[in-house]
Amino acid sequence: MSQSQATLQSIAEAQTDWLVEVEDHCICITNDEGVDVFMFGGEQQVIAEAPLFPLSVVTDVDALNALILKTHHLLPLTAICVKTIGDEDYYVAFGALSTQSKDSVIVEEIETLFANVDEFLELYNTHLNQEAVA
Repeated sequence: MSQSQATLQSIAEAQTDWLVEVEDHCICITNDEGVDVFMFGGEQQVIAEAPLFPLSVVTDVDALNALILKTHHLLPLTAICVKTIGDEDYYVAFGALSTQSKDSVIVEEIETLFANVDEFLELYNTHLNQEAVA
């Protein structure tokens, strides 16, 4: 069965420790630690993504990018890209799955993304301007 936007919203709302808000075609899910994941359902894929930090707080972009490439295999279920949000570029963690995925797989993807955001922030913290992040 293909997951519709309404079904994805219902799956998220069934998780008691998640706060779920919907705006346009985006489902915003916040966990009990305040991490936000944005989920979009398309015709063939469901994308879940979480902003990590703006590019502007990175002290050495080339060094961070090299580190991301060297450490990506440590958290293989989540990828990182740079995406423009508003008028600013952000490093964003994301995962993708089929719209044919079972409900439990969708929940697992989001939970994995929540956990991996914390791991990424810890891994890459030394490359961030601490005054800008605080």
